[in-house]
Parts: sequence; structure tokens; C-alpha cells
Amino acid sequence: MKKNLLILGLSLGCMFSTFAQIIHSHNDYEQKQPFFAAYDLGFDSIEADLYLKDGELCVAHDQKDVSASRTLRKLYIEPLLAKIKENGGYPYPNKKSLHLLLDLKTQGKEIMQVLDKQLQPHKKELRHVTISISGDMPKPEEFQNYDKMFSFDGRKSLTYSKEAFKRIYMVSASFTDFGKYWTGKAPLPQDVADKISVFVKDMHAKNKKVRLWGTPNTTLGFETLKALQVDVIGTDDLLLLRQFMDTSK
Repeated sequence: MKKNLLILGLSLGCMFSTFAQIIHSHNDYEQKQPFFAAYDLGFDSIEADLYLKDGELCVAHDQKDVSASRTLRKLYIEPLLAKIKENGGYPYPNKKSLHLLLDLKTQGKEIMQVLDKQLQPHKKELRHVTISISGDMPKPEEFQNYDKMFSFDGRKSLTYSKEAFKRIYMVSASFTDFGKYWTGKAPLPQDVADKISVFVKDMHAKNKKVRLWGTPNTTLGFETLKALQVDVIGTDDLLLLRQFMDTSK
């Protein structure tokens, strides 16, 4: 399997210039230490799901878990701004940037209004942070109505105008768009790998990163995604992915 993955990765690399693969903390707010657990491990990308409650942006996976004590401002924006100040204008001391993926669960337009209001005063400080909007996001033809500090999470199933596509940071798809649910404990079926490869090649030709959601939290899963040149590798098991990336360079 490893030999096949290596051959696949090398052949894909010959077809297009590869992107630097980044590691992504999926549903980061469910970690024992939101933001800091991923940040301390040097993760490139962090995800937070948002709901609107009494005019405040709250972080939770489900509506029933929304709490006024768990806000985007408290769990992410304030710690991030503190790190930026500490590191002379950058999220990390080595001048590495950070990607913040905000998944709007409901009330997308209302959340965008509050988000813009909260982040505008910090626009200069956040210049080395890429903020992508996902979930209940604006329609592609409405992207132009939002401040350029916001990028958007593209969808495999949508068609974008040239101008709207410029606002896309990455193009995402569910793993099940390519095949049945995969546990990551056995090799990925070749027909599924071929479909993913075509998608990755197409997006790279258009100079866009690729993210798949619904992928397994296993070493074989990470190894497969890396060989397939998927740019954004996500996980709920931060330490396992960090260790894999550190030992597979």
C-alpha cells in the first residue's frame, strides 16, 4: 500500500506544481483547550462553527450546545490578537500565517454582519490571518458585497464566475462525494482514489487548494490524503496528525 501511495503521489506531483499541505483542526472548539491545543502544536488552520445568540457569535456544533460563555471573541479572536501582538504582527513567531475557517451553521447573513462589525477594528492586526467563510455562506454572486478580509470556502458542486472564484480560498467536498464512507483502517479503493485525483488535479490547475471533510482520523487516512495531494488535511486527533506530519517529511 505504501509503495502504491508513493507512486501515486509522485505521479501527481509531475502533473502539477504541488501546494504546501496544511494541517487543520476540525471542530477545534471541542478540544479541551480551544485555539491553544492546535496553536501550540503549530497547526496551520483552525475551524470554529458559529451560531448567533442575543447578538453575540457563539461557538458550538449543535444549537443545543450554544452558550453565551463560549463566544468566538473569547475563545478565538482575543487569544489570536494576543499572539499577533506578542509575535510582532504575525500569528506565529516564525512569521507563519494562520487560516481561520468559520462555519456559519444558521443565519448566515446576520452572522456576517456581526462578524464584520467585530473584526473591522482589527483588520490591520489580522492581515496575516486568512479568514474563510463556510456553511451558510453568501451566494457566489454576493461575495463582492463583503470586505476582502473574508475569503470563502468553495464547493465542488457549484459554478463560480471569474470574479467570485478569486474570493475562494479553497474548494471543499465531502469524502462521500467520491465513494462510500471510509474508515481509514484498510486501503482506499482505487476507483475512489482515481476520482479524488481528478478533482485535485482540476483544482490545482485552477490554483486552488482542496479540502475533504468526513475523512478518517487514522495514520493510514492521513498518509492517503497526503499522497493524493489533498492540501488541507483535517483531524479531531491533533497530536496524531502532528506526529504523522513530523515523521513523514
